[in-house]
Amino acid sequence: MSRSSAFGPSVSTDGDSAITGFRVQPHGLVLVVREPLLRVVQASANAAALIGRPLDTLLLATLADLGGDLETRMRELLAGAASLSEPQMLRGCLGAAGHERRFEGLVQRVGSEELAIELEPVAGTLPVDSVDHPVGPLFARLGSHVQAFGGSAAVATLAHAVAAAVREITGFDRVLVYELATQGPGRVIAESRRLPGKPPLGEPLAALEVPPPARAARLRQRLQAVVDVDAEPFGLLPHDQFGPLGAFDLSSTSLAAWPEARLQGLREIGVVASVSVAIVREGRLWGLIAGLHGRPRHLRQGVRAALELLAEAMATRIAAVESYARAQVGQQVRQLEQRLLEATSFDGDWSSALFADPRTLLQPLAATGAVLWHEGRCTTCGDVPPEDALAGLQAFLSERVADGDPWHCVSLAQESPAMALYSGTASGVLAVRLATSPDSHLVWLRPAAGPLLPDTALPWTGNELELASALARALVDLIVQVNAVRMLIAARQLSQLRATVAGAQEAVVVVADTSPGGFYANDAFYALVGRRRDECTSLEALTGLFTDTGLVRRIVGHLRAEQRSWQGELALRRSDGTELPVSMRAEPVPSGMDGLLGTIFILEDLTTAKRIEAARMRLEAALTRTGHTAPTQSESPEGQALVGAIIANASLAAMDIADSGPTPTAAPLLQEVETSTQRATALLARIRALEERRV
Repeated sequence: MSRSSAFGPSVSTDGDSAITGFRVQPHGLVLVVREPLLRVVQASANAAALIGRPLDTLLLATLADLGGDLETRMRELLAGAASLSEPQMLRGCLGAAGHERRFEGLVQRVGSEELAIELEPVAGTLPVDSVDHPVGPLFARLGSHVQAFGGSAAVATLAHAVAAAVREITGFDRVLVYELATQGPGRVIAESRRLPGKPPLGEPLAALEVPPPARAARLRQRLQAVVDVDAEPFGLLPHDQFGPLGAFDLSSTSLAAWPEARLQGLREIGVVASVSVAIVREGRLWGLIAGLHGRPRHLRQGVRAALELLAEAMATRIAAVESYARAQVGQQVRQLEQRLLEATSFDGDWSSALFADPRTLLQPLAATGAVLWHEGRCTTCGDVPPEDALAGLQAFLSERVADGDPWHCVSLAQESPAMALYSGTASGVLAVRLATSPDSHLVWLRPAAGPLLPDTALPWTGNELELASALARALVDLIVQVNAVRMLIAARQLSQLRATVAGAQEAVVVVADTSPGGFYANDAFYALVGRRRDECTSLEALTGLFTDTGLVRRIVGHLRAEQRSWQGELALRRSDGTELPVSMRAEPVPSGMDGLLGTIFILEDLTTAKRIEAARMRLEAALTRTGHTAPTQSESPEGQALVGAIIANASLAAMDIADSGPTPTAAPLLQEVETSTQRATALLARIRALEERRV
């Protein structure tokens, strides 16, 4: 076996995290202690050698019996964070006076009265290469990297910056950023490596996948590392004196030995040391930062905390980038709205305008083809299967795509073997329904990813699914507007078109004709204002529903006189007397010869938007408190700069999220940014605490 391999794509850096027969990596030790005396009830078999005390005198001893200051450090932690549900850093020494041995590690609660203490000898006593950085320079590096992340406008650019930052800090030969998928395989989106070679960008690597059952464990233990795949691990003793081993859940301890199958995969390609850090978004495992090395390598606790901090900063920036992408799509959709309305004014056909610029449909979702089935017509752009295959695809989707969430797959051949011939253009399918008809769909297509997976496309990411939903909602709104224009143009067909307008649940639409009695509002409008249909049957009645009736009358007057669109925020008075904040867009429809044909009013509930603004204000207040409560007098300039970079990264993300529009996910995303920032500053505090307790 050669340990100088360039590490091929079959590397196994993650897999099923379940640990069968708990074992400890030999460079550290584990003690399970029981409160209130902090008595050792279990210890890894190597603890005696690392502490320098016979095992029979170690078991049932208290931490105070072991000498040193570790018991004092533990009492301090228990006083400050009594639950210890999250791992806390610990640094201290054990042994008789003059013969103390220095350790650092983590402590966390594993039972009602039991705590698991992980200890590793400090640098200089480990038999392998150990990576450590003084706190000042480490803070300076982290601050520089976090600040640079804020300039990344795309996830791929951000991922490359993160990979380079992790490799700089750890010195690993190779660092990968791997994006997992909710369905199907994930993909490598960035790599930084010491040796030249073709990066596996875009490739789904099965060896980097984390099975769904193991993902919850990665949320608890976000960083996993193996120092030497050839080192023999140690078990815990005694095995059953205090009950079965399963009584204590030690699976989230960082010293847990990796499963043998996972280690063997590393040995086969020459990887000796590895580290993987979870990237967590919206409470799920979004991806991994995976570091690989050809020689044994140990990372000190401060370095590991720094990697977790970088992962938190990356997650915060991803939220901003994805929100910005949604905002860009929203802008494109607004431009599309105008083109469709103009096209409808000329010939009543909006689908041709929708496909006039294929980039509008394809680029935001990284698709290579798109298909629209609507009102018995099929319109396409990009690379799509032949006509007969499209007919089969339409029948297939009509049975599977429902209102609401998009339907998607990464291998249409597995879903429908008859479509296997067309994997070159339609392996990945993402479909949304545009109307109540089962045959009205907008579909995006992707080809197979490559020869490694001939019938499988790159997975649709969570952000792409959300974008598809947003675009579908906007197009439903457009269809409603177009049908409203048709109503104004063809008044005799009004009764036939009302069903289409009324069926839209996303858009709140009012159509006002200039002729007497020319007023129509859909069901969504009456649901919004909490009124019966017979309570609002005219433009004058509509005007009276607003809290500022005079302002609305002036707006209507200007619309008729100037025939220019108006948009702004108003308030409606609901039937129960409460006020409902709304945005209103009024679109005059000119008739060309006879002045104004009518007006379309589109209303949107701003309750969510106001909730987002409140969440943003809470986040800003939390960031202000973070800046004020961070140590300033004793903090190094590098530490102050890092705190500033973390706050700036979060503030920028908050602005991008809030500016992306009042989506249902915006308020939770702002809460996620706040939580991620708090965790990042807590990790920074852990690094600082380790420095303060160096002995």
